[in-house]
Amino acid sequence: MEIYVEVHLQGGTNYASHSALIDTGAELSLIPSNIAREIGAWSTREQTNVVGIHGQSRILPIVAASLYFPSLNNVGGEVAFAMSDVEQNLIIGMDVLGPLGIIVDTKMGKLSIKNEVWEAFKTLATVGVLVWGGIKVVEKLSERNE
Repeated sequence: MEIYVEVHLQGGTNYASHSALIDTGAELSLIPSNIAREIGAWSTREQTNVVGIHGQSRILPIVAASLYFPSLNNVGGEVAFAMSDVEQNLIIGMDVLGPLGIIVDTKMGKLSIKNEVWEAFKTLATVGVLVWGGIKVVEKLSERNE
């Protein structure tokens, strides 16, 4: 079963929504060059050797863009993609799914977060809000150094 989900991409010049193929067998995420150009993905000046399922090998440039999953409360962040002129689909691999804690239910064709409570806590902690026992504590960054 192929699983496609809507993702939001943000590059240096544009924002776009696209359907992405979720590929748990891919170690590296791929972005078609036309989508990379559309959003203005950042060049990293790095390259990677990509080996396909039939053993064919290609050297592809690495680009970066922000990627978010709207169906998962916009979990995401900056991602490195191999940029391809051959692939027509945006492919999200385990290099993105694993670190974000995204689980793929292949029977239902859906994505979920491994631990939603922990993910929510991490999100709140990054913006300076800590929730403990129903009480919000907001710490101003400027007061931390005093």
